[in-house]
Amino acid sequence: MGNETSQGRNVFVLTDKPWDYDQDMRRLGLTPIYAPSSARLLEQLQQELSSGLVLEVDKVMRSSGPEREQLFQLADVFPVLRVLRRGLDREMVYLDDPDGFSTKVEAFLPREVRHSGRVPVLLHGVMASGADGDFSTPLQASILDLSDCGGFVSCNGDIGDGNQVLLRIAEMDDPTPVLAGIRWRRTNGTRARRNGMGLRFLSIRSGQLRELAARYLGSQSGACMA
Repeated sequence: MGNETSQGRNVFVLTDKPWDYDQDMRRLGLTPIYAPSSARLLEQLQQELSSGLVLEVDKVMRSSGPEREQLFQLADVFPVLRVLRRGLDREMVYLDDPDGFSTKVEAFLPREVRHSGRVPVLLHGVMASGADGDFSTPLQASILDLSDCGGFVSCNGDIGDGNQVLLRIAEMDDPTPVLAGIRWRRTNGTRARRNGMGLRFLSIRSGQLRELAARYLGSQSGACMA
């Protein structure tokens, strides 16, 4: 695992022209880790701590569908500085304030990203806050992707400000509610990117994990297990 240098916190920069960023990164007091492709950036994020992402928009949009979606989800978690390349000379234009980005990076706890195979699904259920064990105020929920770590869930209301939820999945044979932690929230979704939250399972029965593996995850199962 890499360490931060004395220059400042690590940020991953998606570019094949790293020399364009060196001066700005020094001015901002950040340590850039350059990646020429989305695939390489996602691979490095599993090995190095990072406190932010600098993403060239055109390179993100030219990425494969799964890579692009992963970057979109990471942008909901990490501080992000978006960059646009313009004209024949590919002039670099920041779409966000670099100084504001640096401030967010300094306040962000460095982390790496543990990869887990995620499978698109459309499952239904109900969700309640972690303190509402009786489901007295349930919300209808749609589970849109799964791994044996957790998944992305869209719901029809506000779950509140807590950091844990109870999720009961209608299609599962064992309806015992699963306790999950909220890793991130998306509240400004578009038609392509629905509002919802990324969940990580905190308490799930072994039989439920086996059912998820058998019915939905297949070869992706086990990516999150110790």
